[in-house]
Amino acid sequence: MGLLDGRKALVTGGTRGIGRAICELFSAEGAHVAVAGRSEVLLGEVCDTITAAGGTALPVQMDVKDESSIKNAVSTVTSEFVHIDILVNNAGIIALERLNSTTTQTWDEVMGTNVRGVFLTCREVLPEMMQRRSGRIINVGSTAGRRGYVEQGAYCASKHALAGLTKVLAIETQDFGIRVNLLSPGGVLTDLSSSLRASRGEPEDSPEWMTAEEVAKGALYLCSQDGAAMSDELILRRYASEPWR
Repeated sequence: MGLLDGRKALVTGGTRGIGRAICELFSAEGAHVAVAGRSEVLLGEVCDTITAAGGTALPVQMDVKDESSIKNAVSTVTSEFVHIDILVNNAGIIALERLNSTTTQTWDEVMGTNVRGVFLTCREVLPEMMQRRSGRIINVGSTAGRRGYVEQGAYCASKHALAGLTKVLAIETQDFGIRVNLLSPGGVLTDLSSSLRASRGEPEDSPEWMTAEEVAKGALYLCSQDGAAMSDELILRRYASEPWR
């Protein structure tokens, strides 16, 4: 028996990195997983991997910057799965530029993906969860939502905003039986962070950086909290980093 047997999950940004690791782990734990992403090819690869392992996966093309795309994606998932028990808002982008060099377009793209996209997806999924008085939402944040980093102005601003959104969402949905969590990892070995590692002169496979699979285990842990205990935020730092920083 898996921890998530029979649960229906929608994971945005599910074709790469943390999102893919979450999809594969949730499936291994018995969940039916809707893998959302923009690339039809990558969606097929992830879903084929899951089904080959005996799981159930639904490929869903979705662009979190496009409101109509989100509406269509959620409609597709609910048509197939009836309802969504777990929503993981993982889709995100980063831009490495000092604020005085950041273009308006770059700022809008980061905020639009990392904040607006989460807001729109939650707003689309919430009515059914609230009616059913059950559900879980995990927003994938970052330690960049707790402090500032040079050349990550837009990214830090978006993750700080995501933390605020998550706090209000948790308050507003608590009476409807919905649990809302913020999962905030530090440096993770993904394509998203490759430019960051390069800028720091760190190797592509640095053993000091977390793996996507380790972060996925954090998401699974949050899903295990169905009783009186509740973690509003789960922070995952690299062991090599300074404790309590």
